[in-house]
Amino acid sequence: MRFTISGLVLLIAGLPACAAGSAEPSDTESLAPAVSQDSRESPDDTADDSPYQLVNEVDWLAEVGSLDEVVQALEPAGFREDGSGAFRTHCLESHIGPDDPLVWPGDPGMSHLHVFFGNPDTDAFTTTTSLQETPSTTCDGVSLNKSGYWVPALFGPSGERIPFIDPLFYYKTGYHVPAEQIEPMPEGLTIIAGDMASSQPQDVEVAKFRCFSWEAPEPQFSSGDPLDHVPYIPECAEGDIVEMRLVFPQCWDGKNITSVDHKSHMAYPIPADAPDVGTGYCPESHPVALPEISYNFGVRVTEETGPSTQWRFITDPIDAKQGGYSFHGDWMNGWDEDTMEQIVSSCLNEKRECMVGLLGDGTRLQPVPLDGD
Repeated sequence: MRFTISGLVLLIAGLPACAAGSAEPSDTESLAPAVSQDSRESPDDTADDSPYQLVNEVDWLAEVGSLDEVVQALEPAGFREDGSGAFRTHCLESHIGPDDPLVWPGDPGMSHLHVFFGNPDTDAFTTTTSLQETPSTTCDGVSLNKSGYWVPALFGPSGERIPFIDPLFYYKTGYHVPAEQIEPMPEGLTIIAGDMASSQPQDVEVAKFRCFSWEAPEPQFSSGDPLDHVPYIPECAEGDIVEMRLVFPQCWDGKNITSVDHKSHMAYPIPADAPDVGTGYCPESHPVALPEISYNFGVRVTEETGPSTQWRFITDPIDAKQGGYSFHGDWMNGWDEDTMEQIVSSCLNEKRECMVGLLGDGTRLQPVPLDGD
């Protein structure tokens, strides 16, 4: 059974150019619904006594062995006019549980409740090596992307968990670092973005929110934010969509695949001078430019979810005026090395618009079945 909540929507599989980068002056790509969800079942996260529950349809995982990991693309990967490169992939919710293999390695049940995407075997004992033992995932490409992605659970005023439907994970050049300088993700890399202990709004270039109904001009790299993001969950009318984006640092120190805080080995780039994309750079302490990862979610406001002003991540302060203060996410690299190199060389270095799953050579990752497919 696939657990969803009434009124939530899919994200579109192909989006127009420009995307955000952390510490970027502008974030001009909005999420959008493709198919409305109706007559869906609300999740029951108390179905049994176990803290670990599958939250996605698992029958498909038993069938992926018969699927090709890469298929012929139906559309070409064009070039982006702004001089940046972009690739996106769907990774559906796979399970939830109170584990965190980065913050609480080897200590099951010690973490706050997380929602996991992609690799269905991610738990307290997971390492970047063990990720590779998983035969299939809930990501595009079947087993080519065994990465672990997780964020804190989101709850509505009724106490029911609000699931993330068909989220998109971006790998982009960003606007700051020259596209030709981007290198593939190193094997074993892990990163945390955002601050789970924040008691106030974070930097809007790291954790950002907006209502889909807000006016969205043509994509452009400017000194402002055309999409008017705010650093907290805003009040969006019933029927509207709350867009959430978490942007990871992309500059690596070139030596360490992790650090004590899972952040210090990474840094955000020095911003480019808008509107000139690629005129920024990575700091001397972190000279290696990697793809800029961002987690992107869209959640429709419904009667079941309650008002968006009353949504809270499980890590948000109890007395917080708004939700979203503690938005954070963890990432463990589980990509097939050849596939990651293909994404970087054909999509990012070449400044292509690889939409969702396109590999820039006439092929694409096998799409994961989305809710409603």
